[in-house]
Amino acid sequence: MNDINLEPSSDKANDKSNANSTTDHPSVSNEEKEQSGYYDGKCGIYKCSPKWFQIFNSPIVLLISLSCFLVLEGSVATGFIAVALSSIERRYNFSSSLAAFAVVSYELGVILGLPFTSYIGGRSHKPRVLGISLFILGVGSLIFASPQYFSGAYSFNSTTADICTNSSMFQPNCGSPLIYFYPLFVLGNLIIGIGSSSLFTVGIGFIDDSTHPRYSSIYLSVFQMVGIIGPALGFGLGGLFLSIFVDPFTPTTLSSSDPQFVGGWWIGFVLTGVLSILLSFQFFLYPRRLKGSKEYDELRKEQQPIQNQGVAFDKDHNITILTLIKEYPFYVIRILKNLTFLFITIGIAIGAFVVGGLVAFMAKYMEIQFSLSPSIASYIIGATIIPATSIGIFLGGITLFFFKKITVEKLALMVLILSLVEVFTPPILLISCAKPRIAGVNVNYENSTSRTNFRVRELNVSCFSNCECRSNFFQPVCSEGVTYFSPCVAGCPKQAKSNGTFARCSCLANGSLATDGKCTDDCTVTIVIVCLLLFIGIVLLFSNNIPFLKLTLRSVADKDRTVALGIQSLIVRIFGNMPGPLALGGIFDLNCILWQETACGTRGACLEYNTDSLRYSVVAFLLAGVVLNNLFFLLAWISWKYRKIEEDNENTNEK
Repeated sequence: MNDINLEPSSDKANDKSNANSTTDHPSVSNEEKEQSGYYDGKCGIYKCSPKWFQIFNSPIVLLISLSCFLVLEGSVATGFIAVALSSIERRYNFSSSLAAFAVVSYELGVILGLPFTSYIGGRSHKPRVLGISLFILGVGSLIFASPQYFSGAYSFNSTTADICTNSSMFQPNCGSPLIYFYPLFVLGNLIIGIGSSSLFTVGIGFIDDSTHPRYSSIYLSVFQMVGIIGPALGFGLGGLFLSIFVDPFTPTTLSSSDPQFVGGWWIGFVLTGVLSILLSFQFFLYPRRLKGSKEYDELRKEQQPIQNQGVAFDKDHNITILTLIKEYPFYVIRILKNLTFLFITIGIAIGAFVVGGLVAFMAKYMEIQFSLSPSIASYIIGATIIPATSIGIFLGGITLFFFKKITVEKLALMVLILSLVEVFTPPILLISCAKPRIAGVNVNYENSTSRTNFRVRELNVSCFSNCECRSNFFQPVCSEGVTYFSPCVAGCPKQAKSNGTFARCSCLANGSLATDGKCTDDCTVTIVIVCLLLFIGIVLLFSNNIPFLKLTLRSVADKDRTVALGIQSLIVRIFGNMPGPLALGGIFDLNCILWQETACGTRGACLEYNTDSLRYSVVAFLLAGVVLNNLFFLLAWISWKYRKIEEDNENTNEK
């Protein structure tokens, strides 16, 4: 069986059905590639390529393989990380700013990985590059989940209430600060980003190489559409995992609504890591080029000149790496002097700045504003954002389909109008439930004006002055619409019933009872209204995605399109996707009104936020981004009009 595959050049049928893109090795002719076995399009391991392996040697199976890669990448990078953020903060006592940096390390990984995967992937065995990348993604996912393995069991107080006593029965156990595990989150997400970097460069290039030019756009469209499945799975499964206790084999009496409860944030990352490592090996079975590639290369050569990195060359011209390095900066400078392109790119980067922050913290925002558990918040956000994004992108593409001959000026105007409509989306977040009233934080105790936002022991309140209350134990109780940090801080000497009711609390008026848990209101109707309005707003927001891309491509010369897209992608990631979550994480921290105190006496995660102030801050953040976004799209439209006037005047003078 192996003998059949030792000399692929002797198999005429095989020679006829295999190909490679001339961009891989532009100085090597197709004849030389055939002689070297470059077009040996048989699936297998080394020289072992049995016939039954060849059922995988098709563009459809390749599309399925890459779609699996895309789903795994989307689920971990967009879904699991977003829904797990608040649980990670609570479990490891991180601030939102620290958590945000762990999120953006993914973008840093993509930026670091792109030069290597783009260069190596374009000149070597693409399937192997993809296999190695998926393996790296899996390793990164496992590293991200590794704090769960090394930090030990989650420590909480499930059986004993913090009640009012005149002597401390608890000796704080400081142990190892959980901040030591923070580098693992950053490193893990950084490696996930490096592993993901080849997907939209090498992966798309391999699909294009392996399909007929007439149908490659269909394959690429399907590939892009599949991309929405990953985040959907991430939000859906992430919500399910968060309803499972973080240590699933440890018995617990905590319910998912308990402030001490931490869900299984790590399960999705382990699942993604294992699946990625297992599925990565399939890419090593693919040949350098699939069958049929040779004819496709010939068809492309007939349809267009040889291109490399957006620079057009004659067919007899051999480009060298040194030439490319020397000429590349000049192309970059020339493209950035194109004001229309520059304004479009800045506008998109500002949009990414806002959207990147919102995606990272939207689930947490819903938790805070509507008193939801992390699992319920993730379900709601997933059910709202994912379908709205898909519909928006689809509507944007359909709109352009009906305007096939639209000019660049009108396209820029369309982008501007769609962006102006987005101004109505941020105010939707002004709708909320009543803010929580917390004794000693934003509501005074009776006969006392003492307040704190960090240590309970800083409160100077006579009703529990004789109690030894633990400031690192958040066990809220509710009485008459006011939440108290713990039964002890409410002056409750004992638990009256097994159902979590406390009586004879000295800080409560008229001998009122205190019940276990925060005070909450029924916000179901409000949540439904907000989600419906958000759905419409997100549809309008993402309906601009395809017009963005089209306008970018139409604003530069044909030979500069690849370079322009690369420059735009880099600018958007560095100035949009990366700083956005950091800025919004800082906004969350600035609006914290009650911080957790760790057993070591240091500040931990935020326990309660000023919901009104947070709401206004987030809306202001979004509105500022949308206004600046519109400003630069307006400048893009004006610059193109001015450019066209100049070109028309030059043409008139020449005549």
